[in-house]
Amino acid sequence: MKKLLLLLLSIIFISNSYSQSIYKGLEYGMTESEAKTEFKKNKNDYTSVDIGNGFLYRIYRQNFVFDENKLVGVLLAPKGSAMGMSYDSAKGYLSHTRGFFESLDYETFIENEWYDAPINYGKSGSKWGLVLNKKDNSTFVQLYPINYQLSGKTVYLVKLMIWHYDTWLKWYNAENKVQENKKDNSGF
Repeated sequence: MKKLLLLLLSIIFISNSYSQSIYKGLEYGMTESEAKTEFKKNKNDYTSVDIGNGFLYRIYRQNFVFDENKLVGVLLAPKGSAMGMSYDSAKGYLSHTRGFFESLDYETFIENEWYDAPINYGKSGSKWGLVLNKKDNSTFVQLYPINYQLSGKTVYLVKLMIWHYDTWLKWYNAENKVQENKKDNSGF
């Protein structure tokens, strides 16, 4: 009886670890084909993500992130920003998006002091931006601005990444290990 109970609990644990939602029906571990099918089936859920006060994001199918052929992350961008956005619009998105996730009880994991100042953030060399984690340790939210030149002027864009918790933490720890090794091998 104990073996049967242990087997049943193992099956439940394994199936739960592979059915963690990254966003709506996009679940951790989906194959590219499964994620594409889900996206096509529920396209309206992904092409207009309303977080309130007129702040809209969208997901493009090509912005899915896979690791070892498993879905691990999804990139969202402000809707209508294909040609960039103004500095003030980017700041508004950064500020409102943070508040939105904090109202859902996400907690700050990493905060670059310039995550909400696109010009300074670009100069800071930050790799992470603002990173928030969901209390149940299922997802990380990574938020940061970028800027680029378009038709001779600087435009801005906000990137909102939703990551599977364990995958992002693995990458983060690996990067910290690389930096630690560089420090150890520096000779100082």
